[in-house]
Amino acid sequence: MNSQMQESTPQNFFEESRLIAEKFIQTVVAVDDNISFGERPKSVNNYDLHVQAPDEESGLGTSSVSAHELSLDAPDLNSDLNYQELSACFANKSILCSALKVYEGDSGEQQTIDATFNISKKADITILDWQMEREQSNYGKIAKGAIKKLLQYDVDGNGRLRLILIYTSEPIQTVLRALNSQLTEFQSKIEKDKEIQFSCENLSLCKVVVINKQTNIESLVDRSIEEFTHMTCGLLSNATLSAITEIRDKTHHHLFKFNKKLDSAYISHVLGLISLPAMRESAHEVAFDYAVDLISEELKSDLQTSKYLKDSLTNQTLQKWPVYKNPQNEAIHSITVGENQPVLLENERMQRMLSVITDDDLKLILDEKPEFPKTKKKTRFDLFQDSYIQFKRVDEDNINEHLELSAIECLRRDPLSVSSEFEPVLKQGTIIRKDDTYFVCIQPICDSVRLTCATSFLFLKSEKLDDTNFSHVIRHSEGYKRLRFKSTSRFVSLIEFTPTNKVVRAIKQENINVFQSTNEDIYEWCGELKQAIYQELVNAVSASIARVGFDSFEWLRLRKS
Repeated sequence: MNSQMQESTPQNFFEESRLIAEKFIQTVVAVDDNISFGERPKSVNNYDLHVQAPDEESGLGTSSVSAHELSLDAPDLNSDLNYQELSACFANKSILCSALKVYEGDSGEQQTIDATFNISKKADITILDWQMEREQSNYGKIAKGAIKKLLQYDVDGNGRLRLILIYTSEPIQTVLRALNSQLTEFQSKIEKDKEIQFSCENLSLCKVVVINKQTNIESLVDRSIEEFTHMTCGLLSNATLSAITEIRDKTHHHLFKFNKKLDSAYISHVLGLISLPAMRESAHEVAFDYAVDLISEELKSDLQTSKYLKDSLTNQTLQKWPVYKNPQNEAIHSITVGENQPVLLENERMQRMLSVITDDDLKLILDEKPEFPKTKKKTRFDLFQDSYIQFKRVDEDNINEHLELSAIECLRRDPLSVSSEFEPVLKQGTIIRKDDTYFVCIQPICDSVRLTCATSFLFLKSEKLDDTNFSHVIRHSEGYKRLRFKSTSRFVSLIEFTPTNKVVRAIKQENINVFQSTNEDIYEWCGELKQAIYQELVNAVSASIARVGFDSFEWLRLRKS
């Protein structure tokens, strides 16, 4: 375990987030034309050396180290980047650093771009020198070429978390403008006078930060981790990083448990499925699902017992969050109870709200000024318990964030999360739509396979709704769609489809997955609900249909109630 993680106790939310990010980061790639791979020669401090400070107009940046502090033991990146020292600094934080020196020759620049792209695809952080070309007029060509390839790769793969650091001795604004002009196809924009962010949804967790060449390598290492933390500093993002770190740390444990000696047992399972006439054709798919369930349950078990993951969402962590979001302690935390007017809170009251345990404590907080709403029939406490609660900052409209989390809870996959090669199959939990009407498939899974002729599928049709009352949220290309499924027989529909290779498969129409019914109606594939979500609908529909109604002697019926 990282020694720094053991020794320090985070005092605020950003420090805690930084420790989580530092433990998560595994790989860093550095590319420079002046990178050296040998150990730097030892040297005494240069107290007697005359140091000429760079002219402010030279474009070389301003050094933060004084002349008497200058030493070859604190290497300056304006000369060269020593890989031994860089990798040692990252190694002290349990981070693996790789380095690439620019290729020479006529094709060296393109070779460097391609190599940088290949080595950076899976890296957490990529560090690039801006001036790696032989000709001054070409400065930035390698960095721009590699960045464009990486961004396109991320867009094609539906996005990922990526930090790219460019260090330069040129003015930061000059580099930002030059880089931004080459990245307009990705909806780039200069932010905070130091970085480039992207409006493109698949690049929302990617940024390019431009920094002056640091005084020493340690500053570069610390800055890279700090910038990464700014991208991930959040409650659920910290929990996600912690979860991935936990799984990664337990990789060898899982490989030991699911070792190759179990192959014969797995083959026995496959043969057992093949021996059953009803399962024979789909034996391999069923065996695959069995393996996925086994592995995912092991991972879930690890996460549920992970102290590291639990520590990322403790009560103490929640206490630090309001101060991080509101350092000036203004009344900007807003809580809306149902359809009532929002109540504004300062940090201290917000912290008590997040840590309240007893009914009496909650009642006291609700009664403080400004008071939470109440009605003639309900006290503040009762209304708070019976209404939906929405939190936000007073200066923002975060309804999309609430819809996004709702969609994450509901959806297993959707058109925005799958590759263009994905071929949906109609089965229980599938959501389709025709015009503005949405349907969720409630057909039993066993009745969705081994089909030999046109088959009617059971669907639950969505109700028409307003923006207030809805039961499910899905994503589409234009945002989020709120749906309401009411589990009564009145909304159950039958639609007939013809199978292909014994299942009903989607076909492509203008790059959209659609299902065509036997009546030649076209239904667009909108995604698949998670098992727990669609199973709740199926159970509710089954219970509704199974109700028994009959006439009885009213006097006797009323006695029963």
